[in-house]
Amino acid sequence: MKTSKIIMAILIGVFLICSVSALDDLGRFKRGESVRITQVCEDATYINISSITYPDSTIAIANINMTSAGSGEFYYDFNATSYNGRYDVRGISDGCEKTFATYFDITQNGFLGTIGFYSLIFILSLGIIILGLSLKDAPITILGSLGLYFVGLYVLFNGIEGIKDPVYTWGLGIITLGLAFYISTKSSYELITSE
Repeated sequence: MKTSKIIMAILIGVFLICSVSALDDLGRFKRGESVRITQVCEDATYINISSITYPDSTIAIANINMTSAGSGEFYYDFNATSYNGRYDVRGISDGCEKTFATYFDITQNGFLGTIGFYSLIFILSLGIIILGLSLKDAPITILGSLGLYFVGLYVLFNGIEGIKDPVYTWGLGIITLGLAFYISTKSSYELITSE
């Protein structure tokens, strides 16, 4: 009996915490792209954005009127998405709940959680390269280096989510491509000279 009361209290506490801290998520977008912020309130005559803050908590814009699209829908196109991270949006209107708070995420490529993808392909490629080196089989080593080429090019074109500076992203991509080039060239050279 006592444990069921404790479990019930924990469940109610989790429900209250989740309902209080939940903000509307507008989604994830690619860095540099325009983000359309929309709010719907049928009885509002205006909706203003009080502020949009960058991920470092500095204010990007303040006191901007949203444009009415009719039928209670208002929108604003935000273009200053040059930093990766979470952008917080706060606003006010003369209808509905009077105030709102929402957020959206900006990532290098518009996806969240791509670090696992990079790691998986990189580890598989290194595993194939190590297998090829241990078997002294150059074609298998070259095959593994193709995976590194793929990871390097993907990093150059799409970046790595979580790394805010594009210089680091480019550096990691070029280092990965250089490693792939070295391994494939050395393996190809050994394959050619051994015959």
